[in-house]
Amino acid sequence: MTEKVTIGDVARLAGVSRQTVSNALNSPDIVREETRQRVLRAVEQLGYRVNQAARQMRTGRSRLIAIRIEPDRDGINGSVLDRFLHGLTESAARSGYRVLLYTADDDQAEVDTFEDLLGAYEPDAFVLTSTHHGDLRTAWLLDHKVPFVTFGRPWSADSASASHAWVDVDGAAGTAAPPVTCSTRAIA
Repeated sequence: MTEKVTIGDVARLAGVSRQTVSNALNSPDIVREETRQRVLRAVEQLGYRVNQAARQMRTGRSRLIAIRIEPDRDGINGSVLDRFLHGLTESAARSGYRVLLYTADDDQAEVDTFEDLLGAYEPDAFVLTSTHHGDLRTAWLLDHKVPFVTFGRPWSADSASASHAWVDVDGAAGTAAPPVTCSTRAIA
């Protein structure tokens, strides 16, 4: 087994301090471009990977977003949620986050899962799907000041004044868009 490459190893190879390596990776705007490039070459040469546990201890952030995966669904709901999950995962990765998937049979089981995940993995936020009127999940997250967003409009009279962030598909744009044609082929 090969020995793990440390930030100190990168600093030695680049001829800079450990703090400069940290700055080059986390706050590149405060490091001279020449120095940043030296650090990046050393990172590449050594195969250095950021220690996520150490970063979490230092920043207090896990870089995890948790979302419940729902039972397999057919039709439009399954297709929309599947595309949303792929989009969320890709977008999160571009921003340095990972998506943590979990399951729950009902709202109370999901609230119990929130508590478990917050204690074990400390996700930075949750994404809720299948919200409904009187949803105890949103109330619990608001009461505990846990960041979250819902996929779907809030269940209030005025979604513009909702007490939490939300995203939804643009039904009007989807209806106005030209139809998509699909071709099928018989399998012999």
